[in-house]
Amino acid sequence: MTMDLPWLFLFSSLTTAFFVTVTVAQQEPLNHFCSDNSGNFTRNSTYKTNRDRLLSSFTLNTSNENGFYNFSSGQGSNIANALALCRGDVNSSDCFTCINNANDELRNRCPYQREAIIWYDYCMFRYTNRTILGVAETSPRFYMWNLNNVTNVDAFNQAVSSLMDNLTNIASTGTSLGKFATGSARIPFLTIYALVQCTPDLEDTVCKSCMSQAIGEIPNYCDRKQGCRVYMPSCNFRFEIERFYNLTAADTAATPSSPKTTVIHLELQLSYPFRLLLLLYSSFPSASSLF
Repeated sequence: MTMDLPWLFLFSSLTTAFFVTVTVAQQEPLNHFCSDNSGNFTRNSTYKTNRDRLLSSFTLNTSNENGFYNFSSGQGSNIANALALCRGDVNSSDCFTCINNANDELRNRCPYQREAIIWYDYCMFRYTNRTILGVAETSPRFYMWNLNNVTNVDAFNQAVSSLMDNLTNIASTGTSLGKFATGSARIPFLTIYALVQCTPDLEDTVCKSCMSQAIGEIPNYCDRKQGCRVYMPSCNFRFEIERFYNLTAADTAATPSSPKTTVIHLELQLSYPFRLLLLLYSSFPSASSLF
């Protein structure tokens, strides 16, 4: 028995959407670092007890401000401090899921280090025995870039520079979503979308300084690239030529409308994760930039 074309398309769309939803829900970490600077701990140590107590205290009902969490357990050299930050456009449920995944994954990847950090698309999570609240840190850091190059390099670079400066000024002073801002800039035949974020415990000038260092890496790692990401413990940014974030009150410009072609119509019938996967596929970084 043959299947009518409309039903075949619907079945194919639903199957694709289901597959992609599962793919996005099980996303892998972007990168992580296990630091030896603060030393290691043993299985039955006081630090391990404090760390495990701290990490298990995070629940869905834990109060937070703009997706930012700060925990401490213990005292003296055995104190365990943890920070978690979700992207400003991520809802509380996805934020909670991301942090819990990061919590579990980091303990598996860095089982005996007193200090470690991990990044996902939606969140950053770290713990240490040092004081880190209110302290700007730009290391460790890593970079990711779009494999495709731009053609109008001068116009693109100028637009990126201006957009990043504008978003940094907005994010550093704070919005309803914390020290977070998104926005876009148009050049002929392209729209550039960008996101910047600092941990909200930083002073305005400190956030600006952190972002300045991150943005300063663009010529070194992302020259001529259509997209770029730089991640540091205290701040991060990303820009692409496709919108990769959810629109929020922190966005500085409306997304330009697209012609209502058949392709766009079909795309809109699919779930958001499907569009996200297409973006991630088009901007997958060089293998040398990961881990």
